[in-house]
Amino acid sequence: MRKAVITFLAAVAGSGLFIFLFVAKAQQPGGPTGKAGPKGGVEGRLTWFDRQGKIVGTVEEPGLYRTLAISPDGRRIAFERADPQTQNRDIWIHEIAGGKTTRFTSDPGWEAFPTWSPDGKRIIFTSNRSGVYELYHKASNGEAPEELFYQSSEGKGPTSWSPDGRFLIYYSLGQPTHLRLLATAGAADRKSVPLVDPEFTSISGRFSPDGRWLAYTSNESGKNEISVRPFDPASGSVGKPVTITNGGGRSPAWRGDGKEIFYIAQDGTMMALELNTRNTNASARLQTGSPKPLFKAPSGVLFWDPSPDGKRFLMPVPERDTGANP
Repeated sequence: MRKAVITFLAAVAGSGLFIFLFVAKAQQPGGPTGKAGPKGGVEGRLTWFDRQGKIVGTVEEPGLYRTLAISPDGRRIAFERADPQTQNRDIWIHEIAGGKTTRFTSDPGWEAFPTWSPDGKRIIFTSNRSGVYELYHKASNGEAPEELFYQSSEGKGPTSWSPDGRFLIYYSLGQPTHLRLLATAGAADRKSVPLVDPEFTSISGRFSPDGRWLAYTSNESGKNEISVRPFDPASGSVGKPVTITNGGGRSPAWRGDGKEIFYIAQDGTMMALELNTRNTNASARLQTGSPKPLFKAPSGVLFWDPSPDGKRFLMPVPERDTGANP
């Protein structure tokens, strides 16, 4: 089990999936199982930043936070946090408007990487409760128990659910990591297919809001860059990649209307890239503007998630950096 945890952490540390994650004070070994804490866990608060990098709000009380995802309608946040008493790592759901927070999982295993369904009614997440990081799902209102969604011999982490609800992108936790496409319907041990040649490292796959494009990080061009591929939602097939960054890029995320992609440049700057996409049965075309720097993300950023309108970015940061009173 310890080996599996270490492998998972190594894969996560290079992924940059759904949140800004700052390498800060990590949880020390301990808790009910005596396992080492998650690499990159942040003792701090979930914090909102605007496009200029100004802090515009905080969420929840201080704690040890890691992965998170904003719901498609922008009204809720699903996040991974360590229980302050047991240090068990579970998923919680926060309602932005009312400020209510509800515990979503409570299994002794490690639950992480919540991924919302397109209608916001379900959440898929990964858990090592069986010894391998399998995928589970549960109604987002918490009124039914979680169920096994997908199992295989390798560990895996979900990254994106297609807008039509038919497909899921996940990445393997082996080295190199690679993206795979999975039908959401079928037996728990159904087969998945690779989205990028497994000889290359690929990660952080995201469906576009219209479901006709995929954005991801890969070294298939010779270095780590952001690529976009056309996607046929009817057949689940992908087209040829178009590299949209030059000089390094990772952790792509679409604006809610699909007209912008945000990503982190090699020097840690948050970038915005305007897109003009056309995808029909006859052709798939992609036009991009010039990348625009927004603000310098603090050193060690791994994961992040933008609001659907692209005006705010949510991330966990050490409380000393939020301006909160001691």
